[in-house]
Amino acid sequence: MSALVAGAVLGLVIGAVCRACDIPSPAPPTPIGALLVVAMTGGYVVGGLV
Repeated sequence: MSALVAGAVLGLVIGAVCRACDIPSPAPPTPIGALLVVAMTGGYVVGGLV
Protein backbone atom coordinates (compact mmCIF):
# COMPACT_ATOMS: atom_id res chain seq x y z
CA MET A 1 0.00 0.00 0.00
CA SER A 2 2.85 2.39 0.74
CA ALA A 3 4.27 1.78 -2.75
CA LEU A 4 0.92 2.84 -4.23
CA VAL A 5 0.91 6.07 -2.22
CA ALA A 6 4.56 6.74 -3.07
CA GLY A 7 3.81 6.22 -6.77
CA ALA A 8 0.86 8.61 -6.66
CA VAL A 9 2.91 11.27 -4.87
CA LEU A 10 5.80 10.85 -7.30
CA GLY A 11 3.41 11.20 -10.24
CA LEU A 12 1.96 14.40 -8.83
CA VAL A 13 5.43 15.83 -8.20
CA ILE A 14 6.58 15.02 -11.74
CA GLY A 15 3.41 16.59 -13.15
CA ALA A 16 3.88 19.74 -11.07
CA VAL A 17 7.53 20.11 -12.13
CA CYS A 18 6.59 19.61 -15.78
CA ARG A 19 3.88 22.27 -15.46
CA ALA A 20 6.18 24.74 -13.67
CA CYS A 21 9.00 24.35 -16.21
CA ASP A 22 6.70 24.32 -19.29
CA ILE A 23 7.88 20.83 -20.19
CA PRO A 24 5.31 18.76 -22.11
CA SER A 25 3.59 16.39 -19.73
CA PRO A 26 4.62 12.73 -20.03
CA ALA A 27 0.95 11.72 -19.61
CA PRO A 28 -1.48 10.82 -22.40
CA PRO A 29 -3.36 13.90 -23.68
CA THR A 30 -6.77 12.21 -24.02
CA PRO A 31 -9.16 10.72 -21.46
CA ILE A 32 -9.00 7.32 -23.18
CA GLY A 33 -5.21 7.32 -22.87
CA ALA A 34 -5.45 8.29 -19.22
CA LEU A 35 -7.94 5.48 -18.57
CA LEU A 36 -5.54 3.05 -20.23
CA VAL A 37 -2.77 4.13 -17.85
CA VAL A 38 -5.13 3.73 -14.86
CA ALA A 39 -6.18 0.27 -16.06
CA MET A 40 -2.57 -0.84 -16.54
CA THR A 41 -1.60 0.48 -13.12
CA GLY A 42 -4.58 -1.22 -11.50
CA GLY A 43 -3.70 -4.50 -13.19
CA TYR A 44 -0.13 -4.21 -11.96
CA VAL A 45 -1.27 -3.55 -8.39
CA VAL A 46 -3.80 -6.40 -8.41
CA GLY A 47 -1.24 -8.73 -9.99
CA GLY A 48 1.18 -7.92 -7.21
CA LEU A 49 -1.41 -8.88 -4.61
CA VAL A 50 -2.15 -12.28 -6.17
